[in-house]
Amino acid sequence: MKLTVMQHTDTEDLGTIKDWAADKQVDIVTYRPDQGDPIAQLNPAEMDGLILLGGPMSVNDDFDWLAAERILIRSLNKLGRPVLGICLGAQQITKAFGANVYRMPQPEEGIGTVRGTDGTLLNVFHWHGEAMSRLPGSTLLYENEHALQGFAYHDHIVGFQFHLEVTPDMIAEIGAAAGKPQGPVNPGILDHGHQVLAATLDRLFLYCLLYTSDAADE
Repeated sequence: MKLTVMQHTDTEDLGTIKDWAADKQVDIVTYRPDQGDPIAQLNPAEMDGLILLGGPMSVNDDFDWLAAERILIRSLNKLGRPVLGICLGAQQITKAFGANVYRMPQPEEGIGTVRGTDGTLLNVFHWHGEAMSRLPGSTLLYENEHALQGFAYHDHIVGFQFHLEVTPDMIAEIGAAAGKPQGPVNPGILDHGHQVLAATLDRLFLYCLLYTSDAADE
């Protein structure tokens, strides 16, 4: 299996997703559309799945590559291929299917919590100044007092407004790059989030693809 990744800034990379991919023997090919990688030439039919990472730009910016990513998302949806969006990536999914992404009164930055639909709390890293409107037809996964924080769409698409893939070193690098130093983070605070992310990756890219492949063979 080979997953396609859209990375949009140096500091917001795959993080612990790299460890998951190595453990599951999943190949990764990473594109930097913000640096001119020609993603409009990608063939969705040749892609097993897509991960869209975070970035400092807005989905409402008038960049051709942002529009090209949204076309790719819609094409993969038609094919039933799995897609995971993180932060900017989740907002790209939202905008790709017609819902709004809007500026928040105050950005969410640093370690915080989100609430699952079962009421359980999850420690996450926030780094966003925009929020997502509810996508019609989506299933709510997480929220907090500020905004919608996570959703599933058509069983094979998931968007997280927050970051679960980060490590303490990544958090320090993200903050430093933005001129907003972050305090030390206890790695244990992130452990449950890493487990939730790994389970999400398993469901989307291993089980979902296996089910799709089996259905195609019937």
